[in-house]
Amino acid sequence: MGKKIGETAVKIYKPEILVCPFCNSPLKYKYTVSNKVIQFTSGKHFRIKNLGYGCVNCENGITYFSQTANKLSFKGYTYSSKIICMIAYYKQKHKGREEICDILVSKGIEISDRNIDIIYKKFKEIYDSDFDFRIRSALERMKKKFNEIRISLDVIMVNEICFIIFYDFFTSEKLGIWTFNGITDPKLKERLSDYIAGEDISLIMTIRNTKDNKFIPILKELAPNARLMAFNKF
Repeated sequence: MGKKIGETAVKIYKPEILVCPFCNSPLKYKYTVSNKVIQFTSGKHFRIKNLGYGCVNCENGITYFSQTANKLSFKGYTYSSKIICMIAYYKQKHKGREEICDILVSKGIEISDRNIDIIYKKFKEIYDSDFDFRIRSALERMKKKFNEIRISLDVIMVNEICFIIFYDFFTSEKLGIWTFNGITDPKLKERLSDYIAGEDISLIMTIRNTKDNKFIPILKELAPNARLMAFNKF
């Protein structure tokens, strides 16, 4: 039977790790962490279900969920992370909100000019935050609590600008957003080396790797002992 008019395709994501980092027991489903419809740059909408898992043996209350699903959109927003970066890109090009709205609508993205300002304000909160303090505190917290460091990175290209979003793998908190003049910008490697190079990192996860394949060698050079998990966005 065909899909009903107005029905939205559902994408279901489990955590990228299904074994407890403390006792190595299999993680079990607890509840659905998020279940929302997200609009993507293609103009299409998908319902994204992010499933939360936990350890029945440790009973420590920790819920693990999909970093891939988490990175598809900002918490509390129904536009994809790339759309949010597109808004930031045009804002930084000094485009007005009505002009940005027209650009996005021309690409099939449904958005109001009011939402342009709301979304950009959220982006700026993270972009202008003290990322050095946030990242170093998170790395120390991971070492203390989990005895390992797991970070999640997203690379988003908007024309000539490369956006990198740095996440705490365990909490999915956005620790920093940076912009660079492309993947080969020397400042990109320099910035990442402050937090990755020499660290005992167990895992780095990134998506959108098919077009950004120059990013993977950079990670391998900076953190040669890290385990890389690359997931393509559908």
